[in-house]
Amino acid sequence: MMIFLASIMVLGLLGFVFAALLGMAADHFRVEVDPKVEAIAAILPGANCGACGAAGCYNFAERVALGEIVISGCVVGGKEVAEKIGSIMGVEVPSDYHKKIAAVHCGATTKDRKKLARYEGVAKCSAAHQLRGGGLACGFGCLGFGDCFCVCPFDAISMEGGLPKVDPDKCTSCGKCVAACPRRIISIVPHDFGAVIACSSKDPGAMVRKICPVGCIGCKICEKAVPEVYKVVDNLAVIDYSAQGVDPAPAIAKCPTKCIVK
Repeated sequence: MMIFLASIMVLGLLGFVFAALLGMAADHFRVEVDPKVEAIAAILPGANCGACGAAGCYNFAERVALGEIVISGCVVGGKEVAEKIGSIMGVEVPSDYHKKIAAVHCGATTKDRKKLARYEGVAKCSAAHQLRGGGLACGFGCLGFGDCFCVCPFDAISMEGGLPKVDPDKCTSCGKCVAACPRRIISIVPHDFGAVIACSSKDPGAMVRKICPVGCIGCKICEKAVPEVYKVVDNLAVIDYSAQGVDPAPAIAKCPTKCIVK
């Protein structure tokens, strides 16, 4: 009985000593957390998508507090979250802040795509791209298997006619679809600009006419209509999204293949 009681006393004493040591260690090595970090983290959406360049939302909050990332860096939260972070940090949201969305630079649906061969491989864009482009004649356009659709965490992409369609109300411009597309035909553009080139082909116009009815033929009509916005580079029309205040619509109406879309 005495041995039993002695064991309990020894164990209790050891527990008390170790608890005291752990308490002292915790106090000694305690890291002070910036209250701004906690406040910013509390208002973030918690998507942990990584689109901001940080390793998760909490790391984003830490880096914003240190001034390493701008307050508008959370693309998922948008302007509303940016304004709340600005209030915490005591700064204003940049006056040139604009919502951005993913844009698909191809307008050829399944019925528009000319095929050179029949593809029966894995139904993924990444696989078809490696195997001679899935048998498609166009080496630049959408492969149509929806890798972008599969990786979108916000249900912002749907597949219609073998072509991805982006819902601007759901898109957060996180960039996951951009990274998933093996042909790099998706980019992040200002939502309110009003125009997108729905083509990525750099083939000569004569070749494009043979394989795609909605491809850019490099005719330069858009460049002549609105030179501040459009330029033709390597047989492909491109948009200067920094040209704010210029209406891109006249070129949309004049494009002969309708590859410039709203």
